[in-house]
Amino acid sequence: MTTHDVTFPLQGDGSTEQAAQPFDILGKTYEDTYGHLPEQLTAIEWLLARLPAGAKVMDIGCGTGRPTAERIAAAGHRVTGCDISRTMVELARTQVPAARFELADVRALPENPAQWDAITAFFPLLQMPRADLDATLRRIASWLAPGGMFVFSTVPFDIEEQEIQWMGQTIRATSYPAEAYGRLLREAGLTVVHEQLSVFHPDFPGMGAEEHLFLYARKAGGPAIAPHALAGPYPHPETYRGPHELSEQGWLGLEARFERHDITPVVETLTANTRVLDVGGGSGAVVREIAARLGSCTTVEPHAARVESMRELAAAGVTVLPGRAEQLPLPDDSVDVVVATWILHYTDDPVAAATEMARVVDLAHPEAKIVIVQGAPDNELISLWNRICAPLTGEAPDHQGYLLTRAARVLAERGFEDISLTRARVDVVFPEEDAESRARAAAEALADFWHTGHPRLARLREALLPALRVHFSTGTDRVNDDAVMLIARPRAPRTTS
Repeated sequence: MTTHDVTFPLQGDGSTEQAAQPFDILGKTYEDTYGHLPEQLTAIEWLLARLPAGAKVMDIGCGTGRPTAERIAAAGHRVTGCDISRTMVELARTQVPAARFELADVRALPENPAQWDAITAFFPLLQMPRADLDATLRRIASWLAPGGMFVFSTVPFDIEEQEIQWMGQTIRATSYPAEAYGRLLREAGLTVVHEQLSVFHPDFPGMGAEEHLFLYARKAGGPAIAPHALAGPYPHPETYRGPHELSEQGWLGLEARFERHDITPVVETLTANTRVLDVGGGSGAVVREIAARLGSCTTVEPHAARVESMRELAAAGVTVLPGRAEQLPLPDDSVDVVVATWILHYTDDPVAAATEMARVVDLAHPEAKIVIVQGAPDNELISLWNRICAPLTGEAPDHQGYLLTRAARVLAERGFEDISLTRARVDVVFPEEDAESRARAAAEALADFWHTGHPRLARLREALLPALRVHFSTGTDRVNDDAVMLIARPRAPRTTS
């Protein structure tokens, strides 16, 4: 589809002409006053970093074409702008010949579902009744292709069709308080991935400060996360089995036996990062290594006893915050990487946890990423638990690949579309003298690790023994606890010559 095969109409009730008049009068003066908003330029860069090559983009309320249409078209995308002001459209056509511009009222645009890779709307919806505003946001959501992005800004205040003075013009303004817009976009079926309030001081006689609201949102769907051998076995379960219990006693009883080769590759991915958040600090093994390499690390830990036990790491540069993965105690865009090793299967809601990870990472950072470690599909510990312990405790089997895939989908929908999976070796070592001693030690350590305090703990140990005897009869002194490391990054920005 070319950028010249869409025809846009005008609204026919006279309201369009009334709303257009101030902009017909202002013309280039509007661009001079509002064309260099830092938050708008940041929003455009955020979008450019995520658009597929040759994306189809609609710019609603395009104004003079600068800066939005000009920058997006210069990056090689197909831009169609619309505006109610004839003066603005004529200026845009002159200034940005690489894009297409039409005189049109967004309310009169035809239904064209799932056709646009992205839609931008910087301050265009301030002169229509709330009923029209609500309907327009719903229609914009329907026009986006699966995975499409919507970048929107407005002036938030609680008025409807009230006459105000702006840039020497009288306009009838409508808006909502800031908190309403995120709700409206979510109700329209979009996921809000960024929300920011800022204050702007227009360089125009008689004008005071304005509060601006910027939101980035994404439509669900887009490229599916392709099946991957390290996220198997397939088919996946349809729902999450719920969290495993984990006691500090059970963990400490097994930790000394771990031979971990998953920490080093995690730390090596962080060499260009400075603001690192670890989720679920646990014993401190991972955060200690991160702080040693980078000088500092913040970790969020849900268990009070472990929060206190990790306080001693402050001298090593580790900041410990109490909190849960599903509700991280950090503001939006406050770190450039999140690390979460072996925690999703202990969360009440792994989707909420992945959503929170995406929320706190600054997507604009050149090394933005999320690193998640979970079990491999051939992990022997998980296989033992699924075959022997789950039937005895009446629990659903564990499936680490399901958790990785769900997290990958959530992260991709929030802009982390470059996703890789790699294996990391982890063993639990039982150096006891003979196979029987190893089997008994393993049965006790593993049962305690999984089910400390369970009323059938002795039965679980006994049930594990036959399989562990067979396992250690081969001469091995270890059980495979292999991991999969998922790294999710934003898609690399397009480069232009």
